[in-house]
Amino acid sequence: MMYQFNRNIVLYVFSAYIAFYQMPALALDWTIRPSASLEQVYSDNIRLSDTNKKSALVTEVRPGVSINGQSSRSTVDLNYNLQGLYNARGDSGVDINNQLQMNTDYEFVRDKLFIESSASVSQQNNSNRRIVIDNISGGDSSSDISTFKISPYWTPHFKGFADGMFRVTYDRVSAEGNDRLSNTDAVSQNISLTSGNDFSLLSWSLLFNNSDRQNSNGDDVSFQNSQLELRHALGREFNVFARGGQSSNSFASNSNSNSNGISYTFGGQWKPSQRFSLEAGYGNNRFVTVVISPFNRLHWTATYSDNDIGLNTGSRWNTVLDYTTRRSVWKLSYSEDTMTTQQLLLDQQIFTTSDAFGNSIQGTSNDALRNSTLPTLTDEVFVTKRADISFSFKTGKSDISANAFKTFRTFEQSSNDQEVTGLSTSWNWQFLKRTSSNLRASWQKTESDGINSFSDERFDFSASVTRNILARLNGSLEYRFVDQSSNDNLNSYSENRITANLSLQF
Repeated sequence: MMYQFNRNIVLYVFSAYIAFYQMPALALDWTIRPSASLEQVYSDNIRLSDTNKKSALVTEVRPGVSINGQSSRSTVDLNYNLQGLYNARGDSGVDINNQLQMNTDYEFVRDKLFIESSASVSQQNNSNRRIVIDNISGGDSSSDISTFKISPYWTPHFKGFADGMFRVTYDRVSAEGNDRLSNTDAVSQNISLTSGNDFSLLSWSLLFNNSDRQNSNGDDVSFQNSQLELRHALGREFNVFARGGQSSNSFASNSNSNSNGISYTFGGQWKPSQRFSLEAGYGNNRFVTVVISPFNRLHWTATYSDNDIGLNTGSRWNTVLDYTTRRSVWKLSYSEDTMTTQQLLLDQQIFTTSDAFGNSIQGTSNDALRNSTLPTLTDEVFVTKRADISFSFKTGKSDISANAFKTFRTFEQSSNDQEVTGLSTSWNWQFLKRTSSNLRASWQKTESDGINSFSDERFDFSASVTRNILARLNGSLEYRFVDQSSNDNLNSYSENRITANLSLQF
């Protein structure tokens, strides 16, 4: 374990070094916000058990820092918390946890050569049956998850012949405290070429994607696909195309969701305006795509496909709808994909840094929570189908939001099926000049009809009041109630919690 920890530290330091390489420190416009918080938590069921209840008082000290640096050629975003806990889970011990999220990008050669990197450290639940939102209560059923990714890419322009993008990515995901999720290293290559201005009536594009993930304990995973497309314009509104590709994917599976081989599609597109287009193709991979944008604030894209070759064979849907007004944001999406748990861990955001309107959110002591929607941490490849709808509304003194989602997962090796349904809502109201209240409620149900079938239902409610005591000092008081019911009595519990917090932004 010491070797893995040191290796991750080296990767984090190397990522930061890349961001500053050959760049004077003064060239960056820095924003540095140190913070510290002191929190006292009382729980009437610190072990989250119906049969072995115990109350406890937990003390948390959390220094942290938020760093943002920007220049004409580089950006750095870093959020870090050092969480110190006394008597967490009622064991009278001291726990130290690191929570990190870092993203950097640097332009080595103007408009041609770039490098991106990211890193994160968080604590996550080993099982989606035992959902614990933080490191304060519950048993020892979590893992320290570390991720690192670095991705240099080149964007050449071959005069009027073609424009391209060549990217190589290395990423690493490490799990301490979990024997089902491997430590993994992955290397991927992405190539795209599109025809330039020399091609007017006949255009073309080439795509190649390859990813190889090596798991320390489980089977390795490889995804590879390529595609060549030729497109001929028939006037301003119509064009026809021919598309061919190859898929070569390798992973442990007992299903027929993946089919390797050569694909072909012939079709056309009708685009009478910038606000509407209809595209369809027929072959052993078939699809229909509609894009509608009747006005600037509304954008909707929907695709139905029926594929014989590649991942997710058979019928599937993908759709995204965005609607914004001056005070509200509406989003609806549905997607189907084949992925790994490591991909989810790489993509997740550890800290909440902006709201639905894109406004920056100042870090608080509670914004690095565990992701309750993750699957059980495992090396298995799975097919996921997710529908999501969200709404946010802002007035002069209130922010209201709501979200609903449903996720289906089918694990390729065990053939287990899981269905997760969730609802959440929140209301933040600034009822006095320096005082605001917040109400949150969420409900989530997780079911499985696989080898070990189960059904868990969880309800979470909190009410808090926050006071801006001084210019940079905030105080808050929160009551939280959590209730989980399960067909397994050992996984049923309820908890009442009261939290007092003082947080300081330097």
